[in-house]
Amino acid sequence: MEKGTFLSKCWVGLIGAAIVVLPTTFAESGAAREAPRVTVACGMLKGIHEGSIFVYKGIPYAKPPVGELRFAPPEDAEPWSGELDCDKFGFQCFQHPAVAGSEPFSEDCLKLNVWTPAKPGEAAGLPVYVFIHGGGFSSGSGSSPMYDGTSFAKKGVVAVTVNYRLGALGFFASRETLKRYGTTGNWGLLDQIKALEWVRDNIAAFGGDRGKVTIGGESAGSFSVSALATSPLANGLFRGVIMESGSVLSLPELSYHARGDLEKSIRASRVLADIFEADDSADGLAKMRRADPEVLAYLGFFAADQTATPFFLTPAFDGKVLPKSRPDAASAGKLAGVNFLLGFNNDEGSLFIPGNADDGGCKALVARVFGGQKALQVFDRLKVDARNTRLQRTRQAAAYGIFSAGMKRFADIAADAGSNVYMYKFKYVSPGNKKSGLGAAHASELPFVFNNLATMGLSGPEAEELAGETHRRWVNFIKTGDPNLGEATPSGVTWPKYDSRETNVLYLDKKIVSGALEDKENIDFMADLAFGAEN
Repeated sequence: MEKGTFLSKCWVGLIGAAIVVLPTTFAESGAAREAPRVTVACGMLKGIHEGSIFVYKGIPYAKPPVGELRFAPPEDAEPWSGELDCDKFGFQCFQHPAVAGSEPFSEDCLKLNVWTPAKPGEAAGLPVYVFIHGGGFSSGSGSSPMYDGTSFAKKGVVAVTVNYRLGALGFFASRETLKRYGTTGNWGLLDQIKALEWVRDNIAAFGGDRGKVTIGGESAGSFSVSALATSPLANGLFRGVIMESGSVLSLPELSYHARGDLEKSIRASRVLADIFEADDSADGLAKMRRADPEVLAYLGFFAADQTATPFFLTPAFDGKVLPKSRPDAASAGKLAGVNFLLGFNNDEGSLFIPGNADDGGCKALVARVFGGQKALQVFDRLKVDARNTRLQRTRQAAAYGIFSAGMKRFADIAADAGSNVYMYKFKYVSPGNKKSGLGAAHASELPFVFNNLATMGLSGPEAEELAGETHRRWVNFIKTGDPNLGEATPSGVTWPKYDSRETNVLYLDKKIVSGALEDKENIDFMADLAFGAEN
């Protein structure tokens, strides 16, 4: 994808980044109100009212990535005539139906959704939050009820959620595409960058300020936004980053076979291509572009248990979309000048290792995360004893290796580079998770961040107070770059800046407290183990 010019068909007749906004009159009574309408670069959008909020769903930000655009950088969306109805979410990108939402699948899935409190035509200059969903790079969508942006919009933030290509369709790598495009295997990340460019050039129509964009994500979304923080193609597209449970620096531990390495990613993709009798040539790429997308989605599915397949594909350090290697991605200079709010949950590993996992399966998973030789050091460090079973130790090892070690190292580098960094640890255990033994598991914080407790069946004063605290902290950060500035929080506790020496964090639980990072020694040990041979 080449940056620098956007003189596509969508921009004919527009001057610079100016957005034409059509005036719309509104009757104050609910049923009589007209649908909100705005005009963006490619045409007019007709949204819907949801209470006091204006919502625009299923907005195309790129052409459908089909035919020659499968396994290729995304291109600007085509203009349309008349009004585009944005009253329902667009298609989900192809994925395994076992973990999908309610919308049907299609390759025509590069859509985003906007929630705003600003009336059409109102130059409100509001801060913008662009959220990138998780799902192991192989599932999920921006239309999940969990990510409904209403609560953010009610707090004066324009909220945006994004779909991007998943699984093999999003991360298949080959030498042929590397030769053609100068990158390969990063199609999903390129989609995210294209969506951010769309936000830059169109968000004023929704009352947003292109200079006040914060990007955030959870799990694979957190891996993604941290990757964008290191990407030269994303420079200038945002001023703040929120990372929930994931760092690009842990990409080698996440992708069991590709390890984030370009050559290994191409080799892992070759195993997939062999199923379709497609070699790494122009003819082979043409075969892969004709392959059934549903089959590719099934084959590229990430199973959140002990099973790992060679078809689980993730982004690659390629030297164009991302730096050439993990050490390059960890270069301090690339992170300077951006504010970060980041953290992880107390029991990240419990969601990935089932309670009935046997000793052999537990050992195998640790070997896949760290590599066989390093796994021996993990076993020696995290000994099984009277207080810690093999299952508990494996869940800890997975949490350290895939999440907390890379996030702490990322925070250390960013803070040392002069960025404002705020770290949290989420420790609240819902009644359901307590009963199941999952603890404060991976993704537990999401309904509190979005203040959407009902989507996870949560309620009661305890949960509601924590949701009020967490949501307001996120809103304050999005607005000011500091989670302490803005609307007062229930606890009133000051969230200290993180630095690599004192490692102060905010603990989100029934009681909000700040203090030094728990288990720092084990996290640092795992980080040194993972990074030591590369730096």
